[in-house]
Formats: sequence, C-alpha cells, structure tokens
Amino acid sequence: MRFFLTILISGIATGSIYGLVAVGYSITYTTMNILNFGLGMWVMLGAMLGFTCYVWWGLNIFLSLFLVIVFIFLFAVLMERISVHPFVMAGSYVWIMSTLAVGMLMINGAQLIWGREPLPFPSSLGKTAIKFSGIGIYPQELLIIAAALLIMILLEVFYKKTLTGKALRATAFNLDMAALMGINTTFISLLSYSISGGIAGTAGVLIAPITLAEATMGTVLGVKAFGIAIIGGLESAKGIFICGILYGVVEGMISGYLYSGIRDIIGFSIVILLLFLRPQGLFGIRTIEKV
Repeated sequence: MRFFLTILISGIATGSIYGLVAVGYSITYTTMNILNFGLGMWVMLGAMLGFTCYVWWGLNIFLSLFLVIVFIFLFAVLMERISVHPFVMAGSYVWIMSTLAVGMLMINGAQLIWGREPLPFPSSLGKTAIKFSGIGIYPQELLIIAAALLIMILLEVFYKKTLTGKALRATAFNLDMAALMGINTTFISLLSYSISGGIAGTAGVLIAPITLAEATMGTVLGVKAFGIAIIGGLESAKGIFICGILYGVVEGMISGYLYSGIRDIIGFSIVILLLFLRPQGLFGIRTIEKV
C-alpha cells in the first residue's frame, strides 16, 4: 500500500505537468483556432532559462521564475507575429510547419548555448524525501501538484472574473462577433499565445529538478501533452487537466508494477483507443476538424 501511494503521488505530479502543457494547446486552439505544435520545446526553454537564472546567476527561485515568465511572454509575442499571424491572416495552414520549425530552432539554439548534456537543476526545497507513515514524498513533487492546481485556479478566475478573461472567452466563442463588439482580437491572440507559452515555461521550471534540464526534454513531453489535450477535448481546459493527471498516474503504475520500457507503448495505445471510441475527446463537444 505504501508503494502504491508513493507511485500515485509521483504519477499525479508528473500528470500535473502533462495537464498544464496540454492546457496550453487548448488556450490557443479555442482563442486563435491554431495549435502550437512546438509547445513541448517551450517547456524546455522555461527549464533552461530557469537553470540560467537560478544556478548560473544565483537568483532567488521566485525571481528566476518571474524572469522566465517575462522572457517567454515577450518571446511568444515575437513568435506569434512572425511564425503564426502572417499565415493565419493569409488563410494558410503553413503555421503548422512554422510552429514545428520554431521548436526545432529552439532545440538547436539550446544545444549551442547550454550544450547537449543534461544539466542538474537543484530543487529549492532540497532532495530529502518527506517521510509520512512510511511513504517517501519528494517536496518538489508536492510543489508541482500545488503549483499546477494554483495555476488552474488562477486561470479559471482570470477567464471568469476579469474583463480581459471574458474577452478571451468571447473571442474563443466567435472571433468575428468579438471583433464587431469592439474587442481587440489582435491583442487577444497575442495574449493567448503568450499565456500558453508562459504556462509551458513554468511547467519546465517545475519539472526540471526531477527530470534534469536538457535541450530535448520537451520533445516527447509535448507529444504526450498533445495526445492528452485531444483525449480531454481541446475545448475543455479542466477536462484536459484531469486527463493529464490520470495519464501520469497510469504511467506511474506501469513503471512501478510492470516495466518502464513499455510505459509509452501502453500510454500511446490508450490514447489511440480513446480517440477511436470518442474522437471529440472525453470532455469535448466538437472535433479537431477545423484545424
């Protein structure tokens, strides 16, 4: 039972990261009708920038996270203008390849700056596991779970309680109608792309102390998060986050009780099966046909 609970908590922590990144796909899809297929690399960028601020520069972890979010927000604005907006305005689907290309450029840039070797990102909470009734829980895992829940709560409050959040929801409902109502849809597009990237970057800072920071860390993570977003239903952020946690738990159980080498095989097989049974996602309404 103790082993089960240990794996369960670890799976929830990992799943929380999957869920956060997957929600990033939902934000741009519902608002801009596009998907950032390189979003996993934004996780890597957050981890590498966090490593630079926290380890190389010796800054406080909170200041480091703040600087990471600011940089990624600004970088997202630039990338949206360069790699997404021109193609969306032209009615072209080239943005699919351009978002992937930006992700590949980010990997190569990271390898040039930080190298190809994994970099140890020490947890600000230490490495000593917390013992409770014979269960060993790492503080970083608890931080990930708490931070992920806080981000989801803040996102929900932002959407429902602020004028900007309501403008995002209105734009997601009908872009043309929102523009006719006087909403600056260009600003909304930039904001949604930045929020998506900022959440992914924050996820990178949170997960790096467990997985290490390296240039390719976001590749498989991004693919898994995309699959989770489809399973949950791209229009349901809460549903996506729940599916992310469940996926992480399933991965943990497979690794703990079976064999970690088949974890991804079983995980992606579940994704394919669920999409076959319910193409619109477990919590979705419409399908991904408009992409």
